[in-house]
Amino acid sequence: MMANENCKGHEYHLCELHRQELHKKDPGAYAHLVREPKYVCKNCGRVAAGQTHLCAPVLLGTWED
Repeated sequence: MMANENCKGHEYHLCELHRQELHKKDPGAYAHLVREPKYVCKNCGRVAAGQTHLCAPVLLGTWED
């Protein structure tokens, strides 16, 4: 699945931050977003501590197709 670039707050979503190479430019900031993950994105599979950083967040362990 492709990320939804038109979703609300997309500029703060991990798929966009990764595309902008935040994980390379500021590893500490990126690590803060993914530390102790509680949510997974149904689009890209990335995990995050907060749902506001994902396009299609669901609680970890609850994702069913």
